[in-house]
Amino acid sequence: MKTIAFDIDDASIVRTKYGLLRRLIDRYPDIKITLFFIPFDYEMEMAQLVRIYKESRLVELKDLLKTGNVELVPHGLTHMPEEFLRADKHTIKLSLSAIEDVLGSNGLPYVKGFKAPYWLYNKNLVEVLDENGWWMAINRDDPKALKTERFYKYSHSIHEPFWKSESDVLKLHGHMLGSENDLEEHFLNLYKIPLEDVEFKFASELVEGREKNGKD
Repeated sequence: MKTIAFDIDDASIVRTKYGLLRRLIDRYPDIKITLFFIPFDYEMEMAQLVRIYKESRLVELKDLLKTGNVELVPHGLTHMPEEFLRADKHTIKLSLSAIEDVLGSNGLPYVKGFKAPYWLYNKNLVEVLDENGWWMAINRDDPKALKTERFYKYSHSIHEPFWKSESDVLKLHGHMLGSENDLEEHFLNLYKIPLEDVEFKFASELVEGREKNGKD
């Protein structure tokens, strides 16, 4: 039996491809999808058209969360490229508080994990996350990446032939749009996940490492 997790970067209220996620849930009723979620999607929020239909998309997201197949993990605050590259600890703490406020005001539950936009961050972020008991997603392709005490690292991108892997645990990774592992472009690859003998897990359930107090 294989254990499979699936995470998608750059989800937000207006950027999420709800139809594709619904199709996955219909095909795999037990699938667990981790959305690395932008609380305040600055790029999208500034568009007038987006503001018009944001409320209806929020309803779609809440309905999706009710299925129990999806978890939200903060992906920065605004997803600006260097949002956490040079941030000091005070700024980072304010950002975490703002994430809580933004998601809370929209009625969106979230897991206390974190992924820095574009994988750009510094040791201040690592230390603040550790101090507050948050785990962080780290880049598989950067062996020198700073990491928190508890971290998540994907194993395969969805544009790669992950279905040929003999590993018992597959941690799949994609993007909502605009990347080499774009969800829509490589959607049919996900249909190569077996229909049987699979245990699905959220990314939060496959976090590695230990907390500073020594507990798993």
